[in-house]
Amino acid sequence: MTTSTVRWLSRNDVARTDLPLASTLEFIEETLRDHGSGAFENPPKIGIHPTRDAFIHAMAGWLPKQRRAGLKWVASYSCNPKIGLPSFSGLLVLNNPDTGLPVCVMDAAYLTAVRTAAASAITCKYLAPDRVDRIAIIGAGLQGLYHVKMLSLIYPAAEFQIVDIHESAVNRLIEQSCCEARIVRVTEAEAAIRTADVVVTATSRLQDVIFRFGWVKEGSLVLPIHVRGWSQDTTTASDLLLSDDVEQFKSYIVATGSPYSDISRVSGSVSDVIVGRISGRVCNADRIVVFNVGLALHDIAIGSAILDIAEQRGLGTNVTY
Repeated sequence: MTTSTVRWLSRNDVARTDLPLASTLEFIEETLRDHGSGAFENPPKIGIHPTRDAFIHAMAGWLPKQRRAGLKWVASYSCNPKIGLPSFSGLLVLNNPDTGLPVCVMDAAYLTAVRTAAASAITCKYLAPDRVDRIAIIGAGLQGLYHVKMLSLIYPAAEFQIVDIHESAVNRLIEQSCCEARIVRVTEAEAAIRTADVVVTATSRLQDVIFRFGWVKEGSLVLPIHVRGWSQDTTTASDLLLSDDVEQFKSYIVATGSPYSDISRVSGSVSDVIVGRISGRVCNADRIVVFNVGLALHDIAIGSAILDIAEQRGLGTNVTY
């Protein structure tokens, strides 16, 4: 019987590839251009929800230009830290597009944090106001950390206002950021949001309304990492409402129970703006909201880049099956 080999990359193996963050921005922008030109397959994610505060999702993607294919199986359990476990876990499987055989299985925690923050950074590049002096990041966990790292590449002179109920989490973020960004702790989300030019809510999955769109000043760009947590008028009072993929966003928000009364105003995707299909920011006073729910295409692109480095350096473990 013919055997095949798959490369296993642990979380440590993935970290050792040391994928440059600047390269990640380039990969994400290229992938968004492919999305905008229609050169992709990214079916809406499917999932199960074993508990009220948890989900386990399957995300498949195919990039024909790069000939990259795969699927991410990802879980988020916001109560896990209470029992000493990470709130987020996941695996990415990459397949040979010619045979369908799996070629790599890797831990997906790092690549998810990186690609999400990179998507926010590219969104800012095209939709943020001309001048960005303050960036509010609500939540000082892994997503908050990588948003500081990634957004500081776009806005090296901006001040990052970090909000978290745990002061120790903010201190840890500052220690781990390893960048020259000006980072300050703000105790109240409202105070940070009212003065920010870019607002990122990188909290765990919320059930209740925590943030009011009325706090958002003119000209700001709002990036909710999770769809919940914002007031109902977020989708109706914003001057422009976008997502990373309209079909997936609407499917996801209906399947999980929409926290908003009207999502019909979603006029397109970030990639539509990038390729010039629709207008983005019309004036600096526009308050824009972009729901980046997460594209499997980004996971495939970043995971493939990690695999390439791992193969070059001999990282990981080859398993025959």
